[in-house]
Amino acid sequence: MQIIGYILIALGVIDFLLGNFGDINLTAFMGTASSFSPIILIVFGGLLTRVGEK
Repeated sequence: MQIIGYILIALGVIDFLLGNFGDINLTAFMGTASSFSPIILIVFGGLLTRVGEK
């Protein structure tokens, strides 16, 4: 579970950096929710890493 969580966190960071500095939208399929996708990915990844610790 922790590995999947860390992967999601990394994807969230990559999505944020590419969206802001590279003008590349990795989550265009999500529609208007794609502007919140880095936050969603990082939070969900963080939750998975915390669950995996227990």
